[in-house]
Amino acid sequence: MYSIYTGVASRYPIEDRIAAIRDVGFDRVCLDFEAELEPTETSWENQVRLAEKYGLPIENVHLTGIGMTDVWSDTSAGDTVIDRLCAELRRMRSLGISIGVAHVTWGHAKPGDRFDLGLGRYLRAAEAAEQSGVYLALENSVYPEYLHFLLDHIDSSHIGFCFDSGHAHAFSPKEDYLSRWGHRLMAMHLHDNDGKNDLHAMPFHGTIDWKKTVGALRNTALFSRCITLECSIPGNTPREGFAAALAEAKKLADL
Repeated sequence: MYSIYTGVASRYPIEDRIAAIRDVGFDRVCLDFEAELEPTETSWENQVRLAEKYGLPIENVHLTGIGMTDVWSDTSAGDTVIDRLCAELRRMRSLGISIGVAHVTWGHAKPGDRFDLGLGRYLRAAEAAEQSGVYLALENSVYPEYLHFLLDHIDSSHIGFCFDSGHAHAFSPKEDYLSRWGHRLMAMHLHDNDGKNDLHAMPFHGTIDWKKTVGALRNTALFSRCITLECSIPGNTPREGFAAALAEAKKLADL
């Protein structure tokens, strides 16, 4: 099966995107629930309604990322951000959504060094996920040590890993995330770049060694079930762009 995020083509109306994703042959859809994207992505409820209208099961949703770096600092902002994350996990359950993706840090600014506070706060998120019967996939971003610390210290079946190929290539190319956390892989963001910038290009349109990356992904249960892209799309219409993206996703499967 193949899935793609709707937010990669926000220049088009949300319903046009979801219709095109279905029409070109994607099997599932990933929704962008970040609060800052609501002007283009619309409310959570409307996105779910449109996915249902076009017969696309929801693979996962991307939760709000802004402020996640505050989790690692001794400020009240860190508690506010985790309160927001816990509320979003509970809201997922009310909409029947199983998997949410969250950043461990946000942006290029170096997070604080209060690993104890960060762990305590994410343990609250783990508890909220367990109580709600949903799952939280933590995404690799700029600073790998924060992701490793959380996955090393949170022993919960409701906390897993989201592998972002573009972030790995641009920000931490020496990290072997999949060998270390592939057994906890719950989500993936596959896209390409030039090794310096987070371009969200389609696979094979940058410098990632996809043969090597797919070789590692093939050792995971998720890759054999559903390949998920988080890449921008080309073309003058959403159908044209999503068709091009699906062709690249199928090349990944062929590897």
